[in-house]
Amino acid sequence: MYLGAVYEREKEELKTLLARKPLAVIFDETPDVEGRCFLNILLAPLEKDHSGRILAYLADTVFLEQCNHSTVSVEGAYKNTAFRKPFVQLNSFMLSFSQMFFNAGSRKRKYLCFVTNKLARKKVVMPPNPCATRWNSWFSAVQYHTQHFGLYKEFIEMEIEVCSRSVPQSVERLHEMLQDPDLAQSLNVQINIMADKCKSFISLLDIFQSRHPVTTKIFTYLEDLQLVFAANKELQYEARAEYFEGFDLPHTTKTQILCIVGQAYENAEESSPNDSVASYKAIPGFTEVQSDEFDSYFKTLGPAAFRAAPSGVVDLDVFWDGLQERLPVLSSLAKRYKDAVSNSADAERSNSI
Repeated sequence: MYLGAVYEREKEELKTLLARKPLAVIFDETPDVEGRCFLNILLAPLEKDHSGRILAYLADTVFLEQCNHSTVSVEGAYKNTAFRKPFVQLNSFMLSFSQMFFNAGSRKRKYLCFVTNKLARKKVVMPPNPCATRWNSWFSAVQYHTQHFGLYKEFIEMEIEVCSRSVPQSVERLHEMLQDPDLAQSLNVQINIMADKCKSFISLLDIFQSRHPVTTKIFTYLEDLQLVFAANKELQYEARAEYFEGFDLPHTTKTQILCIVGQAYENAEESSPNDSVASYKAIPGFTEVQSDEFDSYFKTLGPAAFRAAPSGVVDLDVFWDGLQERLPVLSSLAKRYKDAVSNSADAERSNSI
């Protein structure tokens, strides 16, 4: 009875707090500690609170009985979805590895003990789940697997022996992959290449996941990402031979691996927005901005503000308030979006007890 009354009171207070405010509705799919997938529905007012922050509030949580990592469409928002698509075998391997531990507490304990004994580490963790709705989770999983890949064959063989006739499909798939010398080596090479290459990816995507608005620097970060894509989409074997040292793979397989990596970077480059005004038309409200407002901002008012600002840092509140009459539509949109953060860390942290 008490919890029900508290819930109703909090719900009414939240409705009052968010009434008549522009809101961002965030759909965030994630697994919990038990491996169950659920959907958080979050509401974030597009304006600062009394502390000067943008906070997201948990509106509802929906447990997903059937989830295939496509329940929430985020491909347009997250470049890494397009990036990892060419890695068919690697994706299958990492998905099977995660599924192997789903609702399998005893297997998790055996795995952690096995890795601890092999590596003599005080603290061993489970591999990250490469979930499609988690920024950097795929890259973090790759980095984990590059450190532990050499242990997997022995552990899987142990599980095959223990399970006997009741071997889970995920364990069977992993066993088949690791028993194929060429496929196992190909997976190892792909993991090693991406563990090295994704370092710049992770650092840049972490910026976009920050709880701090990065409006004034967003173009620079996107440009850095574009440079990373362009520099890696055409990999030549001669320049990447170190990744294949110690592996007995035919030249055709080596070339195929480099083509897969190059295709991933090309996909990511194609999914990136360009720097033209037309590329922002999909943002709600921007189609209402007249071309003369864009021209005034890009050609005159914006550059002048940066030149006059100390160290190139512009107070956006002061800047856009001062342009309300000259750029009425663009100014209103800028004030609506300038403080919006791109993740839901605060709300997730508050509800991850």
